[in-house]
Amino acid sequence: MMENDMGIVRGRSTVGSSNLHMQFTPKYRRDVYRSDKVIETCKRAFGEMANRLGVKIHACEFGPDHCHLFLGNCMKYSVPYIAQMFKGYSSWVVRRECMIEIKEKLWGKSFWSDGYFHEYIGRFTNDAMKYYIERQQDRHWRDEDYDYKRYLEEQREGINDETSLAKFM
Repeated sequence: MMENDMGIVRGRSTVGSSNLHMQFTPKYRRDVYRSDKVIETCKRAFGEMANRLGVKIHACEFGPDHCHLFLGNCMKYSVPYIAQMFKGYSSWVVRRECMIEIKEKLWGKSFWSDGYFHEYIGRFTNDAMKYYIERQQDRHWRDEDYDYKRYLEEQREGINDETSLAKFM
């Protein structure tokens, strides 16, 4: 199979786009990614699983308490299967190699929370999605959530509208 810059994959009898954006969160949304060792170990595990499945990682970014993956060439697999493979293998590798870094933040044998976020990416270019993910991650590390900060400021100023949080979320 060959892939072009638009994420279009060409096989012997198929042509199509199969880009997927996924977000995984560690159990209890702990900030395990403050450790560079945990980030590098997780990236390596994701890369190994991508090679095993034959999918391409276009972008992989980490916030303090979650990670984003932008995957291409996913048409052979279901979303739950991809999530299971990436989360299961990376959990095993991170727990095996980074237990010292994560043992204070997690309890039990689970590394990832049970759920995940996913969305298929249509006619975006891979570069555009990579830019989006990297820009969003920058915001997470700086702890910038403008709407939530505005909500808190209103609360401090005495505006006590029950629906005020809803209009910011």
